[in-house]
Amino acid sequence: MLNTKTTASPTAPLDEKHLAVLATLQVKLASLGVEGHFLPFVSEGPVVTLYRFVPQNATRVSLVERVAPDLAIALGAECVQVKRLPGEMAVGIYVPNKEKKHILFRDSVGHVWDAFNNKKQRIPLLFGIDHMGNFVVEDLPLLPHLLIAGATGSGKSTFLNSILAGLIYCVPPGRLKLVLSDVKQVEFTNFVGAPHLMFPVSTSIHETLEQMEWLIDEVNRRLTVLAKASCQNILQYNALETRSALPYILFVIDELAEILMDKSNEEQEIPDGKGGTKIKLLSRGKLAEHRLGLIAQKARATGVHIIAATQRPSVKVVEGNIKANFPARVSFRLPSEADSRTILNTSGAEQLLSQGDMLFVSPNSPAIRRLHAPLASIEDIRAAVDVACRR
Repeated sequence: MLNTKTTASPTAPLDEKHLAVLATLQVKLASLGVEGHFLPFVSEGPVVTLYRFVPQNATRVSLVERVAPDLAIALGAECVQVKRLPGEMAVGIYVPNKEKKHILFRDSVGHVWDAFNNKKQRIPLLFGIDHMGNFVVEDLPLLPHLLIAGATGSGKSTFLNSILAGLIYCVPPGRLKLVLSDVKQVEFTNFVGAPHLMFPVSTSIHETLEQMEWLIDEVNRRLTVLAKASCQNILQYNALETRSALPYILFVIDELAEILMDKSNEEQEIPDGKGGTKIKLLSRGKLAEHRLGLIAQKARATGVHIIAATQRPSVKVVEGNIKANFPARVSFRLPSEADSRTILNTSGAEQLLSQGDMLFVSPNSPAIRRLHAPLASIEDIRAAVDVACRR
């Protein structure tokens, strides 16, 4: 099942199709008053090809970015994205390939295995492949929480499934436990029976709130354990207490907006200021936001991490508190520039293609990276769960 072949070319020589595209781009840019020249090589990925344009004289990068729709019309392409390339003296022009290739889970899961066993990553997440042909695998504890946004059909749910399938296949259940929330009751059904699950997959907002309450109690318990052992984080504790090592816990929410926007009420005990408690009715959305914030703020040192996904990255869902606690973000294709700025603080997600084309923002890197996520089929997910059960 393991395969580490590359599906992209770091710097491919120019062939006839590349030369034709370059000629069209050069003529169109010149007609728009954009001065510069193209470098004589390209990076051809499975979904898009990167052409490098060097602006000259008084040409601003912002001017090249603004003419992206005109370039798309000239090429007859679905969309063209123009972004500055950090570390390079060029502007990147991403042009969709005529024939797109799928990045299969079976061809990429070997990189997750290598990251866990050889590079000692604790929760290796496979994000996909970049335009240079490099597979990007990030260690979640370094992020430490991940927020995902994407419209219907953009590849968001497939990306979540490939991440979970890779973890279940590569990381033993003694090292990682999963808590899954699927209020739509359709996304995580294939993971039922995996030995990593701490609870059955929650399919209602009430069950998700109970999971959050348990996670808050678990975080507080672990903080007490770490304090008694004079350890600052779970990494120090597990190195010291090898026989009683604490597993990492990953809390995955498939539809965050549906939970946070729920207006129905839930009874909650709160302090009454006199040493006792009183019952107060709170909306489930506000209660979920409060509990999610508590977990995100206190959980990093204890090995509890969150991946939350949403179809609606509006300001009512992705508020300041949520954005502050989720510094790592992934955006698939979104319907508007406003949605892109809400999730990424910049435009670009509205220009993405569908089927796994994404932008990735990491707190460990100043640049926004364009990646293409792998495709995990139902058979791949079931095979990963079956392997984990047989182990």
